[in-house]
Amino acid sequence: MPNLNEAITTIKGQAISPNLGLKEDIFLLVSELTPLVNVDLLIKNDEDNILLTWRSDQFYGSGWHIPGGIVRFKEKFETRIHAVAKKELNATLTHHNTPLMISSTINETRNTRGHFISLLFNCKLTSELDSQNKFNPEHPQNDQWAWHSQMPDDFLDVQKEIYSDLFKAPRS
Repeated sequence: MPNLNEAITTIKGQAISPNLGLKEDIFLLVSELTPLVNVDLLIKNDEDNILLTWRSDQFYGSGWHIPGGIVRFKEKFETRIHAVAKKELNATLTHHNTPLMISSTINETRNTRGHFISLLFNCKLTSELDSQNKFNPEHPQNDQWAWHSQMPDDFLDVQKEIYSDLFKAPRS
């Protein structure tokens, strides 16, 4: 096993600081070896609409999703929740400490980024959303946001599997 040990030493030397995030190639390797844990932020307005952000990537395509992010090594859920709010929404929020829902998604057709454990947290905005990041249908960009009263047709399939019932819940 000397070659494996050498490879592990090399990978560890490239990892920099795993609690800050991994280099892309190391992250993708890890995603092929173990499930990734992520937090998702359920944010509703006074009209009970759900806040979604636009995402486009090579793994899940383009469409709407519930804002969320992968928990870093030794990172608390609350730290990642606030980091997601800042990165995707440029906003602050409060949140419940206990997840509203825990779910698992497995992509049977590929290994890279193919297994997630998702924790959905109920959140409430404590700041205004950045109007410059409001969704522009003429020029969709990652992290643009919009309120939705129903599930959009272009809601990412991976999230449809676990979150479609959120849009069916009785409206207040």
